[in-house]
Amino acid sequence: MNPTLNYKLKRLAVCGVLIFIINMVSSYIMPVMHISNLGPASALPPVFGLLFGPWGALGSALGYLASDIVSGDPPSIYLVYFFVQFLYSYIPYKLWYILDHKSTIKTPRLDTVRNLTKFVVIMFINATVMAGFQGFLLDGLGIYNLVSLITVIFALNNFDFSIMFGTLVLIGASYHRISITNPPTREKTRLPSQFYNTLGVVALATGVGNVIYSLYSGPDLYSTVAGAVTYTLALIYFMKPVTKQVVEKEYHVRVTLTEKLILVSIIMGAIIAMVTGILSSYTIPLLPGEDMVFWEAVYLHVTVILSIFYISSILLLSYIERTITIPLESMSKIVANYVSDSEGITSNALIIAKCQEYAADQTEVGILANSFQNMIQDLEVYLENLKRVTSEKEKINAELDVARKIQANMLPQINSLGDRDEFSIYATNLPALEVGGDFYDFFMVDDTHLAVVIGDVSGKGVPAALFMVIAKTLIKNQAQLGKKPEEVFATANNLLVEGNDENMFVTSWMGILETTTGRFTYVNAGHNPPLLLHRAESLKKEGDGQDRFKSGEKYQWLKSKPGFILGGMEDIRYHQECIQLEPGDVIYMYTDGVTEAINQDGEMFGEERLVEALTSPIENIKGQKEDCTNTCGAMGIKSNPKSGFDDMCTEIQSRINEFSGDQEQFDDITILCLEYKGSNKKSDTQ
Repeated sequence: MNPTLNYKLKRLAVCGVLIFIINMVSSYIMPVMHISNLGPASALPPVFGLLFGPWGALGSALGYLASDIVSGDPPSIYLVYFFVQFLYSYIPYKLWYILDHKSTIKTPRLDTVRNLTKFVVIMFINATVMAGFQGFLLDGLGIYNLVSLITVIFALNNFDFSIMFGTLVLIGASYHRISITNPPTREKTRLPSQFYNTLGVVALATGVGNVIYSLYSGPDLYSTVAGAVTYTLALIYFMKPVTKQVVEKEYHVRVTLTEKLILVSIIMGAIIAMVTGILSSYTIPLLPGEDMVFWEAVYLHVTVILSIFYISSILLLSYIERTITIPLESMSKIVANYVSDSEGITSNALIIAKCQEYAADQTEVGILANSFQNMIQDLEVYLENLKRVTSEKEKINAELDVARKIQANMLPQINSLGDRDEFSIYATNLPALEVGGDFYDFFMVDDTHLAVVIGDVSGKGVPAALFMVIAKTLIKNQAQLGKKPEEVFATANNLLVEGNDENMFVTSWMGILETTTGRFTYVNAGHNPPLLLHRAESLKKEGDGQDRFKSGEKYQWLKSKPGFILGGMEDIRYHQECIQLEPGDVIYMYTDGVTEAINQDGEMFGEERLVEALTSPIENIKGQKEDCTNTCGAMGIKSNPKSGFDDMCTEIQSRINEFSGDQEQFDDITILCLEYKGSNKKSDTQ
């Protein structure tokens, strides 16, 4: 059994069981006559036919058949009613798709007043035709005449309950997104569509004429033949093939605003109808033997009140739909398309034109449409400005990328010093932005004197980068003139003060190493003091010492009298100091971006963690070396690959990253390391 057939059989069974249960209950509550086809259950077959097509119609007919058999009706009755109930369910299904004159047909859903009106018309046609057809068949069996009160009661019963409860079932099916069975469509038919339409008109005319004739002359052979012709032609018309495309409209909501309004109207109408029926049953006198007259009067009262209410409701709903719901749904669709336009705004003119249709109304909808129109126009201007700003930003980013590369290239390369055996140098610069204000420098003043400089400009970004270039250039130029460190800073300070309207300044630390003796003279201009490692004795014990940084080596702060910042005030005197370096001694210089790195709690990395990272064993960090080398290398590391400084950087950078977590880098990070090897010791340099 394939899934499609299984689905259809399940729907057939559900429809049959529901019809049987409701029909049996209603037959006890409303025992109008011994035939069980009157009552609220008559609202379900047309709806089941609309939803599930022939399978829903067959299930409804089987449900009625079972209830009639249980009620003890003779075969002549329940077989006739089986055929009648199948047509009663199947005809609305066909009428929904063959009455529509549009090029496409939407599936049964009461989402518009037009569809509600169409549903009401179909229920009226179905109730009238099937009550007459049932009367015609039972007239042939001699049970009652075609033109009689029973026929009228059946027609009113079917129409009233189909409107009161059938609409609720249909809206409930839409809410629960129950799959609807669509009819098969054909592009071409053997007989033209006009042929079927002609038969339908002839059947209608013959039926009306037969009813009028029967009212005056009573049933005879002519009326029987006319009835047979009428219903034969009608059945042929109902077999008209569906040639138009059936589409199912997609909705972003389960129940639209129009459906909610229709639902409220239907519920109110049902309440009014039930109250009218109850009042009529108590106010209309029930005479002995006049049951049919009584129920005809009750149904007539209910039908009149129901018709007046629903006609008024349809007119009111039509006005609300035209002035409120359609504009709101249209603008909602416009907004959805506008937001989902991934290729950019391509239909602003169409959107604005659509809004202008509703903006002219002096209602809340008109105000909303006018506001949305203004929003679209303002947003268009905003997006144009955003495109321009984005383009400019991309241009600026490209220029900053070039500036970053230029700044990185301004920092000295290790090989610029040539082959030197007396020392080894390592340096890295990690700007927080594209360009930064931190810098380092090292250069030979003469053949026996090496100058090392590290500095930090106030602020970040482009202004700091420009000021950094000036400061670095001035310090190097003054040092290459052979001046002492304190003289270099004094002269550079006065030059930086000139024209410094933005009040920028530099903290810097500078030292000059006499490579032949190890004498190291340094000066501090408000910068972080470096760390000094004395390890001449440990190098002697380690021999050649490939991995120089071992556990337990202790760095000490190279304290000095901190001078004033560079560029802050003229004529500042700086004081230099001097120490003696032994082979294997290391000076570790850094900017405050290292110790002032913060985590998510606002806590700083601090000097203690820095010292701990510097004294960590190499074995603990070898697994992290490759990742850090790749990261640092992209940011401007310059080092001797055999010096061991890269391992030290790996540990420090790893500790900072682990400490900061997801916190964005706050300040530039710069490191400069100098290892003195002695004038006669050979080592690998780059």
